[in-house]
Amino acid sequence: MPFELPELNWWAIAPVLAITLTGSLVMVVDLFTQRRRGQGHLAVISLAGLAVTAALSLLLWNADEEAAFGGMIIVDRFAQFFNLLFVFVVAVVVLMSQEQLDREDFHPGEYYSLLLFSVAGMMLMAAAGDLIMVFLGIELLSIPLYILTGFSRRRIESEEASIKYLLLGAFATGFLLYGIALVYGTTASTNLGCVAQTLGTRSALATDLCAVPALTAVTLPAMLLTGMGLLIVGLGFKAALAPFHMWTPDVYEGAPTSLTAFMSVASKAAAFAAILRVFLIAFPTLVADWGFMLAIIAVITMVVGNTVALLQQNIKRLLAYSSIAHAGYILVAVVAANELGLLAVLFYTVAYALMNLGAFAIVILLGRRGEENLLLGDYAGLGYRQPVLGALMTIFMLSLAGIPPTAGFVGKFYIFTAAVQADQVLLAVIGLLASVISAYYYLRVVYLMYMVEPARAYAAPARAPWVSLAAGLAAAGVLVLGIFPSQILEIAQASVRFLG
Repeated sequence: MPFELPELNWWAIAPVLAITLTGSLVMVVDLFTQRRRGQGHLAVISLAGLAVTAALSLLLWNADEEAAFGGMIIVDRFAQFFNLLFVFVVAVVVLMSQEQLDREDFHPGEYYSLLLFSVAGMMLMAAAGDLIMVFLGIELLSIPLYILTGFSRRRIESEEASIKYLLLGAFATGFLLYGIALVYGTTASTNLGCVAQTLGTRSALATDLCAVPALTAVTLPAMLLTGMGLLIVGLGFKAALAPFHMWTPDVYEGAPTSLTAFMSVASKAAAFAAILRVFLIAFPTLVADWGFMLAIIAVITMVVGNTVALLQQNIKRLLAYSSIAHAGYILVAVVAANELGLLAVLFYTVAYALMNLGAFAIVILLGRRGEENLLLGDYAGLGYRQPVLGALMTIFMLSLAGIPPTAGFVGKFYIFTAAVQADQVLLAVIGLLASVISAYYYLRVVYLMYMVEPARAYAAPARAPWVSLAAGLAAAGVLVLGIFPSQILEIAQASVRFLG
């Protein structure tokens, strides 16, 4: 059979091209300008490129759903939803990074360009129609993050975190590739539509090359189930699911705080976008098999994340274990595998982005050069010393705990309702109990801010208007989504039609 080059539909990947060109432009402009404190023009270029990327994603919102580049890329609203989320997250992180870049004397050109290249990988993961594209997206996401984690070169913790993230990330990638190889060996394809067709499901994403006899439940080899398990390991590492979470606390603590916020939100969202693509498109007939595996992982993740967080005295490590627990909550909705579960995944991803970015913005505002104030005791009396910051941090902690009327409460309500509808009552009960446990360490921060006198005097927070703006916008978003969730739910509902 003669090899035919696939049609190159560049419009299908216009947002990816825009953000990649923006990152390249930042590098070139930085090369030909004198380095000076701030270099705000690089942030402006980054934000302008993100605006163009968002505009292109909006233009693609109403485009016909199609598979491009030989089925490697899927153009649909699901991909554009996550594109817009990634753009929002990195725009907020760019605002949050201004004060820390100056304080730590980081090189902004390298920092912004690596952030943007990492987002390009996330976009490819969300739009992946092939397991090979999932792998390429993960590598493009991960390699810039390995470098950025070690950006605080004067701190040994940052260098250690970078090395640990690199080694464990490479190890997890090996599991992912082995899983892809086993799936290919069983189905003779890495295309998600072709895999689904081989397993007996008609898929609009299947290409003309899917000429493989369908497998039945009797002939289903153990090799395919092993491949699915290895895919869960590889994707679970990026989502910080237990027991593949061991890198998370050390990396989050060692990385610059603005990057920690980015990793805790954006890379997790990209991982769950890929999980939904792979398991709901390629393996819908095996939902009982992979659903059981993911249910066990969800329970372990929620229990480990919340119980270990109880022991933490460092705010970044506390939020790291918190992020692990929240990955478990999102996984509960994935296990439900119904329409409400999919809506809950998308809604909670947005809600978690707002409340976690806001919490890390407060951490940045309270830090100073050589004195980051990362211990929980450093937050004692904050509600009286800095009433605005205390009020904002309270909103974020209450939302993370799932207390109304915040976005966190609405998100958890939909997640556990979806689990009950899918007859996963035990999973929902465990999630509720884990959420009750989490209320202790979130409310402990609020207690320290309002009920405990500070042990020592602290300098006033740095004047960082952009970081303050990011925190204020995040708090407003948390409250608006908690009181008026219908708009984002309608957008999410329009984004998950790829299952039909």
